[in-house]
Amino acid sequence: MIPVLVFYFHSVFAVYTFTRNYILESFLSGFLSVIFVVVIFSVGWTISEFVMSLFMKAEGLSLLFPRAAFSLVLVTILEIIFYRFYYSRKK
Repeated sequence: MIPVLVFYFHSVFAVYTFTRNYILESFLSGFLSVIFVVVIFSVGWTISEFVMSLFMKAEGLSLLFPRAAFSLVLVTILEIIFYRFYYSRKK
């Protein structure tokens, strides 16, 4: 359930960034911002999965909270911090 929520959050955020940059700048800027979100998410997920593999087994705590869910939560928290600084500086 947690991975579904994380992917839903990222989908909504990608639509938000596309719409925001499309309205403020152009279609290309909106498209590039979506690509930026996808790249940051995929690289961050890979790195957080590696870091989490150092601390826990693949089973995690239970069937509902495996290591992949932990890594997705970690990358989401780090992205929230990063995007908060990135977009506040852009204003």
